[in-house]
This record gives sequence, structure tokens and C-alpha cells, in this order.
Amino acid sequence: MKKITFLCLLLMTSLAFAQPTTNPAAPTNAAVDVISVYGDTYTNIATNYDPNWGQSGHMQVNPNYDPGTGQFLLAYPNFNYQGTEVTTTDASQMEFLHIDIWTSASPGATDIQVSPINNGSGVGETLVSIAYTSGTWTSVDIPKSAFTGMTWDSVFQMKFAANGPGSTVPVDIYLDNVYFWKNPTAPGSDATLSDLQIDGSTISGFGSGVFNYTVGLAPGTTMPPQITSVTTTDPAATTNITQAPAVPGDATVVVTSQNGMVMETYTVSFEISGPATGAPQPPNRPAADVVSIYSDAYPNITVNTYDAGWCGAAITEVQIGGNNTFKKNSGIPCQGIDFSTNRQNLTDFTYIHFDFYTDDVDLTGDVFNVKLVDFAGGGGEASALEVNINTGTTPAIVAGTWVSVDIDITSLGGVVAGSLTRSDIAQIGITTANLTNVWYDNIYLHKNTVLSTEEFNTSSFKTYPNPTNDAWNVVTDDTVINTIAVYDISGRQVLTMEPKATRATIDGTSLQGGIYFASISTDKGTSSVKLVKN
Repeated sequence: MKKITFLCLLLMTSLAFAQPTTNPAAPTNAAVDVISVYGDTYTNIATNYDPNWGQSGHMQVNPNYDPGTGQFLLAYPNFNYQGTEVTTTDASQMEFLHIDIWTSASPGATDIQVSPINNGSGVGETLVSIAYTSGTWTSVDIPKSAFTGMTWDSVFQMKFAANGPGSTVPVDIYLDNVYFWKNPTAPGSDATLSDLQIDGSTISGFGSGVFNYTVGLAPGTTMPPQITSVTTTDPAATTNITQAPAVPGDATVVVTSQNGMVMETYTVSFEISGPATGAPQPPNRPAADVVSIYSDAYPNITVNTYDAGWCGAAITEVQIGGNNTFKKNSGIPCQGIDFSTNRQNLTDFTYIHFDFYTDDVDLTGDVFNVKLVDFAGGGGEASALEVNINTGTTPAIVAGTWVSVDIDITSLGGVVAGSLTRSDIAQIGITTANLTNVWYDNIYLHKNTVLSTEEFNTSSFKTYPNPTNDAWNVVTDDTVINTIAVYDISGRQVLTMEPKATRATIDGTSLQGGIYFASISTDKGTSSVKLVKN
């Protein structure tokens, strides 16, 4: 009996510490057809093999594991998922993802998956299972088509996972030769572009292997943007550009290879997208009862960055009806707002407000999520609470209209350690699951107090002469004018000033005749007035 027990223990020990003693065969693909993440054969694009994503076994990753051959492997001991950060790369022309994997795990009990993570067009992440054999090196070439919905046009991370999301069952794996590759292109047969510019800027989400693009234009747009420049991957290839005739409409670039045997067509579809008017004007709240993160209605706190890069370049600031508004960039699932050098004690602020708009037709599974992150005096997230809006909540996500969310946060449960601590708020995270197009504005916290109508009237202002030939005077009765922003009828800001006084002069001598709108912010609120220049 003792011998059997000893043998069982020996077997278990040998399995627990099983490791490779050899390296897989070196790849033979030409370097021009490869984008390498890890390996000794090619130049690698990886910048960090061990980012802290909260995974088990963190800081145990070893990119220099030697199996005894002097040639390194990438070792993931005791992991449930692990990421690699890479230089953002257009891999849209690649056709396969290659991986050499060694593990003592059993394929019947352990599902090991992989996905590039993309922040360009298409789906951001699709985990695909790796078919492997236990106890030996397995070379796997996964076709791009297996990663449903992915374009690989802006790969910025890689992810490996074991036994599904949230798994607490760790496993040891060893990797080598992790790279994207494509079949060789015959000389003279390349018909792709390396750049495509609209009105002087590279089109959002561009990838050499992405042939269809949609550009959303603001309501009221009648003139389509122009394709101003294209660059062929092969300088000897030729192009034929056809501009869009109207909005909505399509522009095309037909690329013909040098040998005339291959033709590719890039199509840019212009369509009307987004809200016709800005987000609803917030109520006239006392300045001391509001902490504004992003709004034209109240003075905003000092923010380190509105785009922390947690998921890549997340947002573009646009103007709608004279209001500055965030628009989520295509394919980006989240945005980070960081003010860690100007942390806020929001203990006494009981409500959070934000406005958002989507024109998505299918709202199935769509979520708009705002998360407050508290550092509790430390250097990172200690507790947090979040507001999750979907089709089943009140208010619910509705297409084609601004949705205003104003929620008592004291009724919410924290998402970290069940805590509602908010005395050291340092960040706000916004996630937009499945929402393709979304705009948002007026992110602030408040104490649910509103100035009375009488108080608002006593702080009203006069603007004269209006119309004018050169300047307008703005005078308030009993409050300070903090800022004045002037917009033309297309929503473009043309003037801005900070009077910090009860009187101000808007110099319009540089403006052409026409109609303008001034957003005037005072200590008691913000209002707008129409200005007419003769």
C-alpha cells in the first residue's frame, strides 16, 4: 500500500512540474510576410509581456525561460489569463496566427484560448480555442476567419486565457514563435493601399486589408468629404478615384497591381449619423453643489486626460449645436478619464449625471456603463461603483434620442469590495458594450439642488446692441461672467473668452455677417443667446 501511495505521489509530482526540454522548429516564413509577437527568428512588436490585468500569477511571466537549450521560451506558470502589449500594428493583410505551445494539461479538461485585441474597426476581441497535444510541442496556424468579426487593422494587445472568462483554475503553458503571417505575394501583384486620406487625414480605422469604411456625418451635411490622397503599398501600382456624388453616397478607390492581374476596390460610404442637436441643457444648479467632469454648462475640474488610453484612442471631441461632445471611436470599447493629480472628495455628492445618444438600430446587448474609481489614498483602484444602463433599465437605452441619466449613487453597490467609498475619486471609466455609434456629454456629480426661478431671473444678463456691426456688450445684474464661447450656425467655435467680471465685450469685428450663438457661463448657471452680426 505504501508503494502504491508513493508511486501516486511521484506521478502527481512529475505532472505538476512537467516542463519542455526542447524548442519547437524554427519558422521558415519570409520576414516580409510576418508580424512577430514573440520568438527569436523575427523582430518582435511586443513592448510588455506582463501587463497587470489582475490575473492570477501576476509578475510570474518569464519571457526568457531556458528549457536547457540556450534558446528562450515564453513561460506562463499558474495562469488563468495573460496579456501582452504590442506596438499598435496594422495586421489586416495577415491571414493566419501561428503559435507553438507546450503544456502538460489535458485537452479534455483545459481549454486554452487566444485572441489578438484590436482597437480599430470590427470586433475588438474573439477568443479561439487552441488545438494542442499534452506533453509535446504543438504547432498551430489559426486562420483569420476563425476570429469572427476581427479585422486586425489595429492590434495593440494579445491575450491568452485558460478555461474561459473568470476561471480560477490555473495552468502552466510555454509558448514560442507567436506571429501573424500571410502567404507570399507574387511580385507585381500587390493591389493594396498603405494609406487613404479623407480631407487631408487618414480615414479612421484604416487597414491595408480593410476595403469597406463608413463615415458618419452630422445631420444637415450636404457636401460629401473628398478623398484627397491615397498611397499604394507597391509604388508601381495604379489607382482610380471616384468621389462620392452626394450625402449619403459612396466614394471608391480602384487599385490595379503593377502586372495588371489584380484589382482591389476600397469603398468609403458617407452617411448621416448622430444627433441633430446637442445634449439637453443641464439645470441651473449652485456651483458649489456640482463637480463637473465634462460639460459646457458648469466649470470643469482640472483633468489629467480625457483619453487615458486603456483601450486605445477612445474618443473624438465634436461640436453639436455649439456643445462640445464626446464621440466614441469605432471599435473602441472603453474610455478612461484620469484626474489622479486632482482627486475629488465626492462623499457629499449624491447624484451622478450623464447624457448619451446612439443611432444603433439593433440595441440587443448594448450597454452604457459609467464607473467611479476611488483610490482611497493609494496609487490605484481601491473601491468603485458603477452605473450600468441597458435596454432593461430605467432609463433604458433608446435609439435616436438623447438619454439623460440622473441617478442617486447612494443606492448603488460598489463593484470592488462592495464599497461605496468616494472620498478619493481619481478616475472615471466608461464602457460601451456593443454600441457602435454613441455620443455623450454632461458628465458631472451633484447634490440634487436647483436654483429657484426667482434666483435665476435675478442673475440674468443683457446683451446689446443686437444686431451689431462690430461688438456686443454683455452685462449681468449680480453675478460674475466666467466664460463666453461663441459658435457659428454649423457649431464651430469661433471666439472664446474668460471675463471673470460682471461686464464683458464680445469683439465680433473679425466675424462675417450672420447668426451666431453665445454660451455664457456665470456663477449661477449657463445660458445661451443668439447674436446677429450685420
